[in-house]
Amino acid sequence: MATEKHEYPPLPSQQELDDHNVPFFHRDKCAAHLIEYYKCLDKGTSFCNKTKDEFYKCQYIALKERLDANTKQHH
Repeated sequence: MATEKHEYPPLPSQQELDDHNVPFFHRDKCAAHLIEYYKCLDKGTSFCNKTKDEFYKCQYIALKERLDANTKQHH
């Protein structure tokens, strides 16, 4: 079963990660989505579901890729 390759956003700089207080355990290829979510929250709006969903979707895809890679190594 072929899976399509997910396009991750460009990695934020160390300065951006620090400026937005991104936790160390979220400083991965999905960090840009988390920063966008934080920016939305900083605006004081409650309409941040889209940016939050993008972050969690990215996290899910990254996890699936790691699990698939791990499964292939053991077969």
